[in-house]
Amino acid sequence: MLKPVLGRWDSVAISIGIVIGVGIFRVPKEVAEHIQSPAWIIFAWVVGGLFSFLGALCYAELAAMFPRSGGDYIYLKEAYGNVLAFLFAWSELLITRTGSVAAVALWFGEYLCALFSLTDVFIRPVAVAIIIVLTMTNLFGLRQSSRLQNFLTITKVGALLLVIAAGAMAFHASANTFNIKDLLDISTAQVGQAGQKIHALPGGASPPSPLVALFVALVPILWTYGGWRDNVFLAGETKDAKSSVPFALLITCLVVTVVYCLMNVLYLLYLPVATIKDSPLFAAEVLAGIFGSYGAKLFESLIVLYGLGVINGLLLTGSYLAQAMSEDNFLFNALSKTDPKTNMPVRALIFNGLWACLLTVTGTFEKLMFFTGLFVWIFFALVAVSVMLFRFKKIGEQKILSGPASFIIPPIVALVSLALALSTAREFPTESIFGAIIVFSGVPIFLAQKWIKRSTGRS
Repeated sequence: MLKPVLGRWDSVAISIGIVIGVGIFRVPKEVAEHIQSPAWIIFAWVVGGLFSFLGALCYAELAAMFPRSGGDYIYLKEAYGNVLAFLFAWSELLITRTGSVAAVALWFGEYLCALFSLTDVFIRPVAVAIIIVLTMTNLFGLRQSSRLQNFLTITKVGALLLVIAAGAMAFHASANTFNIKDLLDISTAQVGQAGQKIHALPGGASPPSPLVALFVALVPILWTYGGWRDNVFLAGETKDAKSSVPFALLITCLVVTVVYCLMNVLYLLYLPVATIKDSPLFAAEVLAGIFGSYGAKLFESLIVLYGLGVINGLLLTGSYLAQAMSEDNFLFNALSKTDPKTNMPVRALIFNGLWACLLTVTGTFEKLMFFTGLFVWIFFALVAVSVMLFRFKKIGEQKILSGPASFIIPPIVALVSLALALSTAREFPTESIFGAIIVFSGVPIFLAQKWIKRSTGRS
């Protein structure tokens, strides 16, 4: 086993690089389909950032307790046992992480085709090609991958800050009216057509649709924030992981929340909510308004680079999760093989890349996003609850959460996560059912593995 090679700021770059650069150029369209009030849209993004920070506090506590690669898999195994941990890893391998790679790759393909004026027929081939290229790039080793990730992260953050500064200096007349008083009256949330369809109840009764629409809108918003925790999967490869990983978690959430909220304000200054809702490439329109056609093309090329960092980070972190799972499950021992020179889990990396390519060919951005959503939030809730379980069992010496916060924050994170899981299931029942079938298909696999192990006397 080689010594850890990632530093504190490498951990930050991995997290920020996965988060920033994907959803912020695509997901505001999904949000505008559910909530059409500018004030409520910004409020929803602030809520998403606050919830992510609370979740980061929980993960910081867990990362300090278990500074090993594998992240959620390790936490779930220690808290609930091997079965639930296996189902988490199974869902990540087949749905959550590889589905996110596919969704981002499709987004990448959209913008690359727009940049070079290609027809939509090239979107999927381009998406598959970039997954293959980055999978091969990661085979060169963790140190080289982290350097690439650092470069891409600095490029992405710098470009966004330039866009925000240029937009502010342009003194553009606002395309929307921001009325803070709207937040005092929930009826002003102006639920969009996509949000209204889930609210009819038997007998003609209707629940408070704006509030439900807010929870539905938080699903894509928190998908956009979601990568802040991905550095925990590489904790075992990080120097001084007990302090470096929690530091990266909290810094990532703070930086991303500020940038995301500012970008959404910028979008709403330049485009009406209805335009954002109807245009998948609304971000390109905003850039054209700020920089002109030449500037928009220049920044479209930078936006394409953002997708590289996200896909690279997801493939990298997913491979170490697969390796951690394979160490406990002998049927997946093939995925544990590492390169002796680089310590990279080569087979796990290739498996993730190939499966992501398959999802890219068969899925769409919106379906993939909600296809992964249901079990993301279920497992997220279970991880939050594990903080309380470990505290009750008096496991772990270092406590990021202390006093009342240790009894308040984890339940809040767990309850909100379950509400988001319910919102996903109600809005996208078909995708959720299909996702559930795949997740629970892991049960017979786990039981068969246990039976074979007992029958053959494997240790």
